[in-house]
Amino acid sequence: MKKSERTKKGLKVLFSALIFAPMIFLASCGITQYYTITTISSSEATIGQASGGSDVAKAEGTAVTLTATELAPETNPFICWIKDNSKIVSFERVYSTTYSAETEGNYTALFEKSRLSAMRYATITDITVTDQNGANINGNIQIQYAYSTSSSVWHSLENLALENGSAETDKTNLVYFGSASGQSTQSVFIFNAILEQAAGQSTTTYTVAFNNRLIDATPGENQVTFNENGQCTLTASASNNSGGTITISITLSKINSALYQTEA
Repeated sequence: MKKSERTKKGLKVLFSALIFAPMIFLASCGITQYYTITTISSSEATIGQASGGSDVAKAEGTAVTLTATELAPETNPFICWIKDNSKIVSFERVYSTTYSAETEGNYTALFEKSRLSAMRYATITDITVTDQNGANINGNIQIQYAYSTSSSVWHSLENLALENGSAETDKTNLVYFGSASGQSTQSVFIFNAILEQAAGQSTTTYTVAFNNRLIDATPGENQVTFNENGQCTLTASASNNSGGTITISITLSKINSALYQTEA
């Protein structure tokens, strides 16, 4: 083959590559992704059932409807749908969504327990932050928790906006006390609070460790538990820049339908 013919053939190959490479790239970008959405009921079969999910992965964008069926609505009404034991996503018994990376996971239909002590979920219902010097705490706070004193894995609840020393919560962040995650039903929980205090153009970050451990059982030394109303308050302090003290209190409440009367 002459040199000129080889050159022409090489140019044809290069030209073809330039034409088809973008098409191949675009085709690869359009590969369908598959996700799973599963459902369970957190309660006994006589209380309620959950349906709609599947262990079979479905294509992204596929519609799915999750249905919670109350079997004893007068005494054990449906409360909410919970995603991955950490976040409330809906107060409607029939919840529709689509498969995606954001929605993939396990959805639990939570029903009212006859005994509040049997409820395995708690939510933060109040946060109070006070400065010894009376300064307003305007900023953000993040609550972290871990399953034990030896745990190196921290679970972060969503940032909460602070205004004039207290935080309003939407009550959808959850702490789970059950055993589905491989933990004992009497797990000890330890908490940290990361507080960002804004003052003018500067922001100061404080990390506050709570000394008392929260345990859903009979408390021992340096431990606290829920009272008969299903509530527990933990308090911790940190030194601020001016030598004073910032005190943070968080109140957790076990979930029951009364918490969500305005939303339900």
